[in-house]
Amino acid sequence: MDRDEKRKVVEDVVEIFSEAGFYLLDFKGFNVDEITELRNKLREANVSMRVVKNTLAKRALEQVGSDESVLEKFNTFFVGETGLVWSKEDPIAPVRVLVDFLEDQKFGKIKAGMLDGAVVEADDIERISKLPTKQVLYAQVASALNAPLIRLARVLKAVPQDFVHTLGALRDKKESEAA
Repeated sequence: MDRDEKRKVVEDVVEIFSEAGFYLLDFKGFNVDEITELRNKLREANVSMRVVKNTLAKRALEQVGSDESVLEKFNTFFVGETGLVWSKEDPIAPVRVLVDFLEDQKFGKIKAGMLDGAVVEADDIERISKLPTKQVLYAQVASALNAPLIRLARVLKAVPQDFVHTLGALRDKKESEAA
């Protein structure tokens, strides 16, 4: 790989590191079929994966301008075979796919991740994978906001209904008295 190719890879990785969330996957021990299956599952979830040299990834991380403690901590994860996994749409989607895929595998692990500028270590990644999706959270918020309005509408609807029922009962009583 010549200098121009390396420079281009670093620029691409800087763009990846600028996303809201990305994760480092150790895929040592995977065969071609398993990598292909993983890539297909990632693609279905609109998640991308790229294998990158550790030295180029370190350079890219330095260019992003992360603070020193993050750089030191993250540089320890750039060892062995490293796959960068990220999504432009949902920063939690990669974790869900990876955790689900790795449950059935003998090899491979998620080394670490970065979510909104904070380093996420392997211990926290499984908990993050269980967070609801954005759509589910939006639905929960909408439901919470909508519930008081629905209750108010039911109360307002009940007043005229009760009035109509009272008038109907009064009419029936007068008809029975007249008969």
